[in-house]
Amino acid sequence: MFDALVLLAAGSWSPEAIARGWQAVQRLRADMDEGRRHRLSRLGFTDEEAADLSKLHTRNFM
Repeated sequence: MFDALVLLAAGSWSPEAIARGWQAVQRLRADMDEGRRHRLSRLGFTDEEAADLSKLHTRNFM
């Protein structure tokens, strides 16, 4: 799934495009982590607990 996202974000097979696609997916992962942490904090978890719980999330993007 991760490789497919990189390729879709890249839009082509060139090494430069693949690098841009990889960066875009990294930003997506960071944004998703931030969103999970925020929602967990709203539920009453401490920032540390929210970070620990967010780390348990799998990479399947589901």
